[in-house]
Amino acid sequence: MRVMPASLRCSDRGALLLRTAVLFAGLGVLAPGCGNPPKEGTPASKPPSEATQEETTPSAPQAPAGADAGSATAAEAEAGSAAPSEPAVAADPAPQPDPAPQNGLATLTDEQRATLISGAQDAPFAVDTHYIQSNETRHDLYFPYVDGIGGAFIGVGSDQSFTIAAAAHSELMFMMDIDARVVELQKMYAVLVPAAESAQALVEAFHEKNKEATKATLTEAFSDMGPRELTKLLRGFRVGRETVYRHLMRVVSRTADGKPVTWLSDPEMFAHIQDLYRKGRVRVMVGNLAGTNSMRTVGQVCKDLGVPVRVLYMSNAEEYFKYTDDFRANIESLPLDDARSVVLRTIYSKRWVHADLWAYQVQPILDFRGRLADRKNRSRNPMLRLAENAKELTRKAGPRGLSLVALELRS
Repeated sequence: MRVMPASLRCSDRGALLLRTAVLFAGLGVLAPGCGNPPKEGTPASKPPSEATQEETTPSAPQAPAGADAGSATAAEAEAGSAAPSEPAVAADPAPQPDPAPQNGLATLTDEQRATLISGAQDAPFAVDTHYIQSNETRHDLYFPYVDGIGGAFIGVGSDQSFTIAAAAHSELMFMMDIDARVVELQKMYAVLVPAAESAQALVEAFHEKNKEATKATLTEAFSDMGPRELTKLLRGFRVGRETVYRHLMRVVSRTADGKPVTWLSDPEMFAHIQDLYRKGRVRVMVGNLAGTNSMRTVGQVCKDLGVPVRVLYMSNAEEYFKYTDDFRANIESLPLDDARSVVLRTIYSKRWVHADLWAYQVQPILDFRGRLADRKNRSRNPMLRLAENAKELTRKAGPRGLSLVALELRS
């Protein structure tokens, strides 16, 4: 797989960010112009049922172990089926030098950065639908359990992970997905987010009126890609741009109880995500939660950098795989320093109270690791059933749609 090395040197990266900043400065605030956005939380197809998990064999999962049931356009699905057989994705650009720490984060040294991007990744899956937007809307339910806990964040899917990582004040962020198209979108964010003058300016980069300027910025940023990979990434921008724009327009205005609750609606959250990118503290990678490479690579990187994993956000990925020996080994490989580390999941099932389309759940990773040692917990559903039988699962934990495993309610 051809990757772009950390070859945007500090001087090159600084110049690129300056040119990208000029692009954003000229965007202003434009009228949407893309028609009315789809109803919030409405997927293109029905989310998977709980039975999906039990019917899927560990060796041949039927869907990505790193994607929620967000919607995607038919054009994106068509583009996915026509994708090259080698969907390689370039490495994320190197950080812009900034010797003055902000928000307590210093720029990674060259040696630290080399450690961050070292190690093997899983191979991507060929998928029919690309989940480049999330239909999960209540990540604020997680906030009392992740607020300011720092450490490393591991997340799947598109931009919903940014909200959680910002609330946690994460020090490192590992963005992974089994779908190369989603990973490519993460690469685009790695270029566009740190250079944006504001959250709204980032949103407008995906507007129809700015598509050529944004395309030019991405083309320059990923000039070290092979032509085939670059063409694929730009095709992903072309077919997914409007979907991403409409989605981000919802995210930038989302509130709960009158307060901003997303990485785009809350300026402090947006500033934290920008800081992670600018300090070189984000790694974008192909990754399968039940695979053999990426998760263990993240575990080793965090050990080498001395940063414990504090948040593992899996969305609804557990519906697509069983707790295999590889998955157990992946969770075991993560460095955990105390009981603050949590695993976050979403559940689609009529048997759970939902906050929106989803039920939201929090569980200490140490508790999760302990339950994985019991082979009766062969997948998510049996694990939760046994936890409930032992009176260690709270289905109605205060806010509607929140449940807890081995945790007390926090406010």
